[in-house]
Amino acid sequence: MQPNEKGSVEKLFARSLGIINRIVFQLSFEDAQKSARKQSGGTLTAEYDGKIVGAVSMRIQIVKEKRTGYIDALVTDKELRGRAIGKSLVDGAISWLEEHGCEVIYATADRYNSPSWNMFIHRGFHLYEIPQQLRDYGLNFLRLWLGEFHFIGFGTFFLRRGKEQRKPHETGEAWHLLGALLGVSIVGWIQILRSQGSSTLALTMFAVVAISLLAHELSQKLVARKLGLETTFKAWGSGILFGWLLALVGVFFPAYGSTYVKQLDWWYEPKRDKTGIIFAVGPFASLALAFAFWTLPTLTTSSLLAASAKVGYMINLLIVIFNLIPIQAAGGFVWDGKKILAWNKTIWVALVIATSALIILDALF
Repeated sequence: MQPNEKGSVEKLFARSLGIINRIVFQLSFEDAQKSARKQSGGTLTAEYDGKIVGAVSMRIQIVKEKRTGYIDALVTDKELRGRAIGKSLVDGAISWLEEHGCEVIYATADRYNSPSWNMFIHRGFHLYEIPQQLRDYGLNFLRLWLGEFHFIGFGTFFLRRGKEQRKPHETGEAWHLLGALLGVSIVGWIQILRSQGSSTLALTMFAVVAISLLAHELSQKLVARKLGLETTFKAWGSGILFGWLLALVGVFFPAYGSTYVKQLDWWYEPKRDKTGIIFAVGPFASLALAFAFWTLPTLTTSSLLAASAKVGYMINLLIVIFNLIPIQAAGGFVWDGKKILAWNKTIWVALVIATSALIILDALF
């Protein structure tokens, strides 16, 4: 990118990205310009008919005495997608970073953003999970997250491309579920400690969280299996850590993970794909469980059970609300609401109405 083309790239962002992606991509783009002035980064552009129609940013950082490359802010003109512009830009970014001594290159992608995900997978990138990050870098893995703006990338996954001949084995689904359960439970424990709540309630928190998360995720898994799809649950490390930080100021943020189709190289079609029912059944299960927890205090004389039920009601209600928000941004904030809305607007509206009715019912009684 030439200095006088910066405005054209920003116009490309404006016409091709939603507001959340635009903010995140602009941060990466500005960071790449700072790196360019130090000869350790820059932005590649694609031009068609005299107009910039694609861009990708690259940066180099020294992490544990190694030159480490990052690929960020990949965008192509929304009117010209599917013409291999993104592939050419990523190939160019990989070549540039390797020519400048980077043996390892990182990127992030949402698994349901099939064009981006598959493009990186086909170019030798693989899922790079927190256990592997800790083995390779220790606590320096946080520098990788800062380098990729991954702290706000809940819903996206860290990808790595190196010289290794073998791809690392992915962490099993059971470990991801356990990580999510512990992650959300810790959020609850922080909230209880902040409010000086009952220590006994803190002990029951894990059971409440387990029931809530498993009801949501396993209902999706069972429906997917009925539809002939094998799925797996993946925890979002960035979302869990972000949830801990927000819990310190009294906010509950259930960005703990999601269920994905197991097939690695798989194409997601939001408007025609039968997976729409999978995304809808999760909020439905959580809404039903929220209602069950809401009614429980009227059926018991146990103060501990009643308090636990109130916590369960709030957890499930917030899971429903967050999973109905119609946002699906490549830079993070990947909620199921956008997928449900694209699949069936009537079902999305019905879930919103039912959720609103439960909130009103709780306020009145």
